[in-house]
Amino acid sequence: MSDHARIGAELAQIDAFFPILQGLGTRWAASRPFEGLTVGVHLHLTTITLALVRELVLGGGRWVISAANPATTDPGVVEYLRTLGLEVHTGRGSRDGIAATLAADPMLFADVGFALGSALLDEGMAPRGGVEITRSGITRLRQRVGVPFPVLNINDGRLKPAVESRRGVGEGLWPAFTALTGQHLSGRMVLVVGYGPVGAGVAAFARAAGATVEVAETDPVLRLIAHYDGLATTDAVPALKRARIVVTATGRRDTLGPEELATLPDGSIVLSAGHGGDEINVGWLKKNAEGVDQIGNRVVRYRLPGGRRVTVLAEGHPLNIVTNSGSPEPVLLHFLLLGLGLEHVARTTLPAGEVALPPELEAEAARIALGVIERPA
Repeated sequence: MSDHARIGAELAQIDAFFPILQGLGTRWAASRPFEGLTVGVHLHLTTITLALVRELVLGGGRWVISAANPATTDPGVVEYLRTLGLEVHTGRGSRDGIAATLAADPMLFADVGFALGSALLDEGMAPRGGVEITRSGITRLRQRVGVPFPVLNINDGRLKPAVESRRGVGEGLWPAFTALTGQHLSGRMVLVVGYGPVGAGVAAFARAAGATVEVAETDPVLRLIAHYDGLATTDAVPALKRARIVVTATGRRDTLGPEELATLPDGSIVLSAGHGGDEINVGWLKKNAEGVDQIGNRVVRYRLPGGRRVTVLAEGHPLNIVTNSGSPEPVLLHFLLLGLGLEHVARTTLPAGEVALPPELEAEAARIALGVIERPA
């Protein structure tokens, strides 16, 4: 099957079984909220992103799209978007795509990791505003002083943490793990590093599959919550000595750095459920490995001094996104919020800096989703 046919089939499946975006596309085609505006979009380019963009562009405007991560970019999606007449930039990495987006002078933007937003700030540009959908992006936004444009915080609303972060990632990660390794989780020791909504979902679904789960979390509040969720809590380094499967879910660079990677026992498997590709220091493994074995697609085993073997999935990039695994419903729901958020920013004068997601937008998104879920067959 060609890429175009494959993507067409995936879109048809979304349209048939969870059509929550098409109604908005019809609305935007009539109201044209983005008419006369250039919109920069910096996202993971998967089929689900395509399902969103296909509807957004009906609202008018010029759309310039850049890939957030080469590892999460589906080349077929890139070509499909281009057949729609859209500007799509991949380059050698996300920086190249962002540079091309900046050249278009966007007045609105949608972002992950606040990569495009940071670049706009660095260049002294002041768009009308944007939306950010990731925890790592909100963290980066809060580190910037005097942001002169509004950024709508999709991540910290009620819906995304409960649905997409906890259930979407938690559900989607483990089928991808089993598909790549052939391993069943039952009876295995899993260490989840980080207990935000993503880590909590990853831990819950691993335990439901029969794994013994420990949680390493530096935030005392989240660590206590993990305890009352019935999980063993610990510090990362001691737990790494006995963990067989390690998942990072922190949004922090070098969550598994040299010290942590040097602690892992022989035969460990490490993977990431975070946003970017830097939570696991794969570069250190490559530099220190005495041998590298390509076990399978997206499965690499590093043989370290002393005979220890550490297997990395998807080169440390977010496995669920790289493999586009799990139900598309949770991602579609937070993309629904992204679209409503962009429409809100386009039509509303908002204060500069971080802006909380209005409850009425989440209520509207929930009503749209419920209308599909509860609709009689």
